[in-house]
Amino acid sequence: MDYLQTFAISAAGMAVERTRVETAALNLAQAHTAQSADQPAFQPLRVVATGAEGFGGLVRAGLESVPLPSVTVEPSGVPARLVHDPGHPLADGRGFVAYPGVDPAREMVTLLGATRAYEANVAAMNTARTLALKTLEIGRST
Repeated sequence: MDYLQTFAISAAGMAVERTRVETAALNLAQAHTAQSADQPAFQPLRVVATGAEGFGGLVRAGLESVPLPSVTVEPSGVPARLVHDPGHPLADGRGFVAYPGVDPAREMVTLLGATRAYEANVAAMNTARTLALKTLEIGRST
């Protein structure tokens, strides 16, 4: 078994999950930032991982030719959230202030899920490392 491929799979998974955490944190940081009509508004971002076949596809293909996922961060296309606040300096003519369309609950769920998936990839890498070391011990003792 090629342990380097196993380590590469775990490392790719950790990179995807790190990107998800960073993107969710950026979205949460911008959630309450008022947007002026004359400046470009912050657009909530989302992470898209492509190239991964899913678990079933990986089992069918075997570990020899596993395509590692590539990650892109793109705007989510969620419209701005309008809040009626006529006294705000960035309010429009009708008294509405635009805020990014970030759903804090969704972003927190994304953070938790990405953190757990990252931990699972770390555990898988540690298990593969332990197996490789035990294999070397067995080979050395014979």
